[in-house]
Amino acid sequence: MRLEPVQPGEDKEEPLAKRLLWFFGIAFVSMLVVAAVAYTLRGFLLMG
Repeated sequence: MRLEPVQPGEDKEEPLAKRLLWFFGIAFVSMLVVAAVAYTLRGFLLMG
C-alpha cells in the first residue's frame, strides 16, 4: 500500500458553516442527554 502526498488546496473540507452547525448540534444534544441523566438520578434520590 502506497500513500500519495497531498498538495495544498486538494483537501475537500466541508464549509465552515456546516461544520459549526454540526458542532453546536452535537453540543446541544449532549447537553440534553446530561440533563436527562441528571434529573433521572435526582428523581431516584428523592424517591428513596
